[in-house]
This record gives sequence, C-alpha cells and structure tokens, in this order.
Amino acid sequence: MGGVGALIDKLPGAVVKKGAVSAEQGDRDLRRQIAIINSMTLGERRAPGIIDGSRRRRIAAGSGVQVQDVNRLLKQFLEMQRVMKSMKGGRLRKLMGAFKGGLPPGFAGR
Repeated sequence: MGGVGALIDKLPGAVVKKGAVSAEQGDRDLRRQIAIINSMTLGERRAPGIIDGSRRRRIAAGSGVQVQDVNRLLKQFLEMQRVMKSMKGGRLRKLMGAFKGGLPPGFAGR
C-alpha cells in the first residue's frame, strides 16, 4: 500500500487538504507509535488503564521516545475509544447519511 503519503493521496481532495501533513512526518509518527506499542507488555496493550508513571517511563525508555510521546499516544487511544463508543448503535450510519450529499460520486456506496 505504501506509506502515509500514498494513503493520503487516495483520499478525496475535499477531505484532506494538500500539504496539511507531510508524508515523511506521518511515516515518522507512525514508526514512533509502533515502537511505543511494541515496548508495552501484552497486559498493557489489552488494558491501557493499568499504565502508571513508572510503566510510562519504562515504555518510553524501551521505545527511545520521551514520556510525553507515550502520554500523547495513550491520550489519542482513549479519545478514539470514546468516539467509537459514541458511534455504537447506528450513530455512525446516521452521520454518514448526513454526509451523503457532500461526498464525491462513487464514494458514498462504499
């Protein structure tokens, strides 16, 4: 599939503004996130709520990043988890129905 840049190129122009995120920066961030996740134990991956300060320091040291980067990844995960829970029960379908008129031709049926 390629890097983040190739993925961004496949998105409709109305959704993503060109130059908003450089492909190199996106690839670098993705590699950093993968390193952080790989530095976690299986239990920490399954239940991120158990990650306290000492675990965050260990994960940061193991992945070669700052503790702030680990905090940022955990915050992004928890926010995405909250959004996905709010979309449960058909809300996503309603939201996509609202965008139906604004999506490019052929995109709404996928």
